[in-house]
Amino acid sequence: MPVRLDEVDVGIVKALAEDGRRSLREIARLVSVSTPTVESRLKRLFDMGVIKRISPVLDLDKIEHGINALVNLKVETSKLDEVSSQLAEMEGVSCVFMVTGESNLSIRLVTDSVKSLQEFLTTKIAALQDLQLVSSNVITKIVKEEQSIVLRPSLRVRLRCDYCDGKIEGEAFKLRVGERERYFCCRVCLSSYKEKYGPRIEALSKQDGPKISNV
Repeated sequence: MPVRLDEVDVGIVKALAEDGRRSLREIARLVSVSTPTVESRLKRLFDMGVIKRISPVLDLDKIEHGINALVNLKVETSKLDEVSSQLAEMEGVSCVFMVTGESNLSIRLVTDSVKSLQEFLTTKIAALQDLQLVSSNVITKIVKEEQSIVLRPSLRVRLRCDYCDGKIEGEAFKLRVGERERYFCCRVCLSSYKEKYGPRIEALSKQDGPKISNV
């Protein structure tokens, strides 16, 4: 069952999206809550997977001899997941998108020169089976770049099980381990997780043992 974000959650995410360098205290002032509230909400957002990581956004126009390109590929439908994973592991591939249209897979590639771009296309792309190159376009100037999502209170977040990685359809079972929370689709996965990581859970939860509840 999806979990709904409230105004505080959305305010925190927006504040970080605007400037990831902001301190907890500054975010608390912007959202009109206490600093401990921001800290606990951030941990929850990370635990749910809403925020994957906070990383620097580079101004590529400032980097000399850098080439950004969009590469459009046509992949056999049955091989789409496999090829996507292979591309995602390649150095220089910053984004992988499944799309509709003439091509069904697009990647964003960052290289140090046009020569390196051409070598990537003629060696690494050509070496992959069950796909063909549809087009490649060098990005000449980035006018605007940000993650496109409309943030609003009541936004629903789909959770995945921390043991089997399946979608959590009903109420999630929650296990607190140290200062983090883990989510599970059923008691079987929760029990399996506890059995597999028992020593680690015990080590992290000496002060206030793990608590199990439903979201």
